[in-house]
Amino acid sequence: MNAPTISDKDKLRLSYEFNAPKELVFNAFSTAEALNEWWGPVETKNSAISLDFRPGGVFHFSMKFGEHVNYGRFLFKTVNAHDLLEFTNAFADEKGNPIPAPFDVKLPVEIFYSLRFTETGGKTSIELTGEPFDATQEEIDGFNSIAEDMQRGFGATFSKLTDFLKK
Repeated sequence: MNAPTISDKDKLRLSYEFNAPKELVFNAFSTAEALNEWWGPVETKNSAISLDFRPGGVFHFSMKFGEHVNYGRFLFKTVNAHDLLEFTNAFADEKGNPIPAPFDVKLPVEIFYSLRFTETGGKTSIELTGEPFDATQEEIDGFNSIAEDMQRGFGATFSKLTDFLKK
């Protein structure tokens, strides 16, 4: 059986600009203390469980909403300081193992993200691309069905990053 091909229409593409140098923006991804302050859905309280910020390293975190807790995991693929960050992102169990998303929509277990950082005149842009990783056609369709929700979610998360960078 052949895996479905990811086409350009199956990729999430977003761009965000921050009024900060790219070293500062990139470094906000590199420590648990920073990620605790800004990463994740705005309606959750997020806490780093572990962070190994290097290729092959893992960021394992919890997301608490009321009494309910979900876990997430990044598996870092590329870490080129201040320029490029690539990782797969997944919901996870308490031990950091990827699990299916806890939603009614059938989503890929993992999503591959690439973030490119560029600076012009003291302002940094992040060009984010996300795409299903090792997914079935049903999972790709589910990913595409929530594209607007992902855009809103990243917008809110990066708004928290903007506030963090002002500190």
